[in-house]
Amino acid sequence: MSSEISPEDVAKICFDKFKSLPKTGKPTDNEWTILAGVVVHNKQTGKSEVISLGCGTKCIGKSKLCPQGLILNDSHAEVMARRGLLRYMYHQLNTTLKNPEGDNDCIFRWLPEKEIFKLKEHLSFHFLSTQTPCGDACIIAAQKTKELTEEPLIKRSKVEEVKIEDTNVGCIVESVYTGAKLIGSHHSDAMDQLEGAVRTKPGRGERTLSMSCSDKLAKWQVMGVQGALLDFLLDSPLYFDSLNFWGENDLATLERAMWKRFNNNYKHSKYCLHIPKIKICNKPEFPYFQDSTKQPSPNGLVWCNLPDSMKPYEISVNGKKQGITSKKLHSPQSALKISKYYLFKEFLNITKLLRDSINKFGDMESKTYFDCKSLAKDYQSAWSDVKINYFKQWSQKPDNLLQFSVEEVENKGFGKK
Repeated sequence: MSSEISPEDVAKICFDKFKSLPKTGKPTDNEWTILAGVVVHNKQTGKSEVISLGCGTKCIGKSKLCPQGLILNDSHAEVMARRGLLRYMYHQLNTTLKNPEGDNDCIFRWLPEKEIFKLKEHLSFHFLSTQTPCGDACIIAAQKTKELTEEPLIKRSKVEEVKIEDTNVGCIVESVYTGAKLIGSHHSDAMDQLEGAVRTKPGRGERTLSMSCSDKLAKWQVMGVQGALLDFLLDSPLYFDSLNFWGENDLATLERAMWKRFNNNYKHSKYCLHIPKIKICNKPEFPYFQDSTKQPSPNGLVWCNLPDSMKPYEISVNGKKQGITSKKLHSPQSALKISKYYLFKEFLNITKLLRDSINKFGDMESKTYFDCKSLAKDYQSAWSDVKINYFKQWSQKPDNLLQFSVEEVENKGFGKK
């Protein structure tokens, strides 16, 4: 059986799954969207399956960030698909614990001697996007680049304040290819097209604090796609074996944005610079590709491979569940199942199931989101090192956004702003 999967096959099964989803929330005939997906490939059987899909082009501004984890900061397709993947993985962990002898359909194994979960060796993850990720991957360098010269410091407006270093690296290219914005007070023009530099998401009006999809994908090539909470439960980080891009893309630019920005000498006992296969295809057809005659769809969509009883398909508007009344706006009922709040609840559920047999999982329900992320000490240490060496200007969101607990949100009037 083949251990490889072609980009056309990744695109086809993602497009077919998207077509099979309910019509509600999808783009109309005069709208376009971006679709991202994650496929798991079984190298023993040669079979592949879609496990997560996401659509979206929106991102909220700094003033709308939610300190209870109920609103999605970033609803770009790549982020929606990754959050759907996290929800899927929590369900798989839960299923594995309930059948520790090894359900053949589960992607994880429980290792009792290490008291930790492990991805089955014959499985691999593959990522798809129907558009070039915003940020560095969009910047195709001119053949001749200008030398980067020091720019004067400028006064920044309050909505652009982020905690960052005032240094950046890269070379200047001659044309604007991305709407994502540079970070740093030394940039006289946030739209300068510096090759290899980090950026925040594009958007009109108030600036966002969310990093570009190019930067997030690059982070995942070192830290893994699992994030800090799942990292605490897994024996090793999870990487995408391939990154597949549908449509017009430049391979050299994608490689630079996804992994060549890093020094190949980066070493850590647990994390490494993972070099994925980057593949480009333009078949089969994706009917909702960006078209200048159409408007972007206002909705975000997410689906993950869960039982229908768990409502795996959700529609978001401005980072919240579609159709929420004003009365429920600040309650957990407004949040998608892929929100920080609900993914945190999934983490706590797993630790509760493990509590009787493993000492390190004590009473976690009263801990804050920040406290639990901090348990992944290796992850936090490595990420700090990566930021210092490669992403000095990664935006830092206000500390209060991580200080919520599930108990507080559920028991204190939902922690209204």
